[in-house]
Amino acid sequence: MGSGAGRLVVFDCDGVLVDSERLNVDLDVRAIGELGWPITREEVIARHVGLSEADATADIESVIGRPIPPEWVARWRGLYLAAYETELEAIPGVGAAIEALVASEWAVCVATSGSRDGTWRKLTRCALDGWFTDGSVFTAADVARGKPAPDLFLWAARSMGVAPDRCVVVEDSPHGVAASRAAGMPCVGFAGSVTSRAQLAAADLVIDDMSELSAAIQTLLDA
Repeated sequence: MGSGAGRLVVFDCDGVLVDSERLNVDLDVRAIGELGWPITREEVIARHVGLSEADATADIESVIGRPIPPEWVARWRGLYLAAYETELEAIPGVGAAIEALVASEWAVCVATSGSRDGTWRKLTRCALDGWFTDGSVFTAADVARGKPAPDLFLWAARSMGVAPDRCVVVEDSPHGVAASRAAGMPCVGFAGSVTSRAQLAAADLVIDDMSELSAAIQTLLDA
């Protein structure tokens, strides 16, 4: 991967840009437990972090053996939104990391399993929305298959006009890392949210702090 224009950093949103996964996991344990599945925090992280809502819902229904009631969805969705409005913060140091990348002529975009409206609310709440546009935020709804399939990352690269081998993905979930590998894109795993370094072992490099991101990407370039 050379230097100069035509390089793209693809950021996941939840757990990479905004510290929502900590809120999500704790709420997931309570919400799914209410359906009769005594899921643990560790199981939520391993099974659902990085998945679209539709794919996580399908997994829950496969375990509990029945459709999830619409009223449960509506009530818990309200609780998640309330938590985002009052408690959500940016991942420490991510704004400075984006600023440094843009100054080094990297393009940046978001490729998330979340919804478009929800993603914009989170980015705005955390004062990160200024780095992105409608044309640089991509969601699972844009493609046929969500993570761990490569579709979302490949669509983001194509839409941004950058070849996959000139992209670097920043991910915090095993599903996201698998998607980046399938897309042929180098991946920096971020273990500063809820996932462990071991869960991100398939990434090319793993960092614990966003202050390490620029150096990690440079290491990938030099490899």
